[in-house]
Amino acid sequence: MQDDTWRDHLANERTHLAWLRTGAAVLVVGLAVMRFADPDAVTRASVLSGLPLVLTGVAAVLYGTQRYRHAHRRLVALDPRPPGTLGPSIAAAVLVVAFVLTAVMLTFVD
Repeated sequence: MQDDTWRDHLANERTHLAWLRTGAAVLVVGLAVMRFADPDAVTRASVLSGLPLVLTGVAAVLYGTQRYRHAHRRLVALDPRPPGTLGPSIAAAVLVVAFVLTAVMLTFVD
């Protein structure tokens, strides 16, 4: 393998790890909102505010893994085309921000 190919594989792995870290962080925030929004018990409001964050975290991990595998196959095949559009990444970022704001509103606004 050439040096550039190794560098591309390592960059792909770093990107995958970033997706995993981000997904895990969003998932943990969702679990924290579900549990700690009301210290006495898990309520319907805390579940409704934390569940979208948990689902978004899981989706980020799944999407990052799918993206990693797709890029890996293209790198192995020496396919020079770019990996695709930024649409799903931008949509995921917008969803995370929307869910965080929703969780904050449902948790702290009566």
